[in-house]
Amino acid sequence: MRVLIVGASGLVGSAMMRVIPALDPNAVVLGTYRSRPWPGLMQLDAANTRAVRDILTDTRPDVILFPAAMPDVEWCEAHEAQAREANLAPLRAVLAGSRKPVIAFSSDYVFDGTAGPYAEDAPRHPLSVYGHIKADVEDETLAAGGAVVRTTGVFGTERPPGKNFVVRLIASLREKKPVTVPTDQLATPTYSDDLAAATYRIALRRGTGMWHVGGPDMLSRFDLARAVAEEFALDASTLRGVTTAELKQKAARPLAGGLRNARYEREFGAEPVRPVRDALREMRDAMSVAT
Repeated sequence: MRVLIVGASGLVGSAMMRVIPALDPNAVVLGTYRSRPWPGLMQLDAANTRAVRDILTDTRPDVILFPAAMPDVEWCEAHEAQAREANLAPLRAVLAGSRKPVIAFSSDYVFDGTAGPYAEDAPRHPLSVYGHIKADVEDETLAAGGAVVRTTGVFGTERPPGKNFVVRLIASLREKKPVTVPTDQLATPTYSDDLAAATYRIALRRGTGMWHVGGPDMLSRFDLARAVAEEFALDASTLRGVTTAELKQKAARPLAGGLRNARYEREFGAEPVRPVRDALREMRDAMSVAT
């Protein structure tokens, strides 16, 4: 299997670069970056259709994994036109240029958060610009015959500067900075390495259509933060729980989000993602080795 990962320098893409060769030593795994260079990755502006055609010709992938995204929900809300261009133009170029399967990624932000965790066929009702963009990602990828993996609350080890919630939280708690965390935003946090492994299994199965890959634990952000503090032996006294309304965020959030992985469990006979505590321990050990 020849795998091309578009956006391999981010959280999910870098997990794929680590995990897929460990799962399948015979896989040829190639990755691109746009603005975060890393040894072994190829530079690609995926919005450039000619550059996309060239790299597809050079790499000859059997499948294209597309975790590249601009996921800053607040920025997207304030810059809708730029956010749509940043998130959709690269995907459209890849979908148009590839004759091979494309697996793109979406989010539980396509739901309104009134009835989570959600099944694959639940009606969508996005509340934010980011949620509407992800709905378009889904529609365009599926129309092209590809697959979509919805996920949520992804965390894991990440190349500096780490941007995911858990990495930033660890840094803040180590520096004893005050951290304000919502108590009423619930989701199913997902370990990046498990997401990478599940996606590769879907790719090997030549899976198309919609897949959910989320964690088994339905937790609030505040409960997740307390679990992080405990597993990393950090002082949680600077954590302050507030309601989402108190945060006065630009973009509305789905309060009861999260995902149920019914299709994946039917196809593979197992949960795709381990419980939060188990994932945090592996993450802690990996970060300890790295330092």
